[in-house]
Amino acid sequence: MRSLTIHRFLEPFLDLLYPKVCSHCGDPFKMGLSNILCRSCFDSQAPYAEPTCRHCGIGLPAAAFTEVERPLCRDCGEGDHYLDEVRAYGPYVGPWRIAHHAFKFEGMEGLAGVLADRWLEVLPWQFWDGVEALVPVPLSWERQRQRGYNPSERLAEHLAKELALPILPALKKVRSTKPQMSLERGERLRNPKGAYRVDLRVALPGTILLVDDVYTTGATLEECAKVLKKAGVGRVKAVVLGRTEHRT
Repeated sequence: MRSLTIHRFLEPFLDLLYPKVCSHCGDPFKMGLSNILCRSCFDSQAPYAEPTCRHCGIGLPAAAFTEVERPLCRDCGEGDHYLDEVRAYGPYVGPWRIAHHAFKFEGMEGLAGVLADRWLEVLPWQFWDGVEALVPVPLSWERQRQRGYNPSERLAEHLAKELALPILPALKKVRSTKPQMSLERGERLRNPKGAYRVDLRVALPGTILLVDDVYTTGATLEECAKVLKKAGVGRVKAVVLGRTEHRT
């Protein structure tokens, strides 16, 4: 109690000596997302508006998809997919990218709740309807040990609490892969092949929601959906925080 009182007394002086500086706009701030973004910049990140591509989650021109039941972008419009639907909060740019980077790479796992809440604020109830369990995309044991936590698990834990859904450890990563963001598109498409397996000891429901942080080419989520469907899952959806641009 005494240390808390001392901290409150010193806080105004600490703010003067070591002000928080927004990583996006460069202005000092008091209220914001931890010590990385001012509230104005964090709140400025607009979510995708409808319509969005149902396979990768990217925003689409509204006029070109009037009354289309399952709109798809130019990259997803051809070929078969294991994923039934993907929703992204918004584009992986600006403040949203900064917030994600701090959450995933700078050890700020406590940001999981405020980031996952954005899904609950903007995604329609129909998307969550029918989901029976959440499955976070797993890390290799080497990456998990290095990072100390799996960002997808932290996001799934918050969603599970808010949606009253179970988390299933249904997927295992059986082969280490290179970080997707460091690869060219062709390498990204090949990188996750054969890297995931279903834990056959886990009873699988009919509809699963994969939870991940960023959609780049979608190769990782497609591979996860493939092995789940081959194990008997009927529908596989996914949520991601951000969607990168098509050129990746």
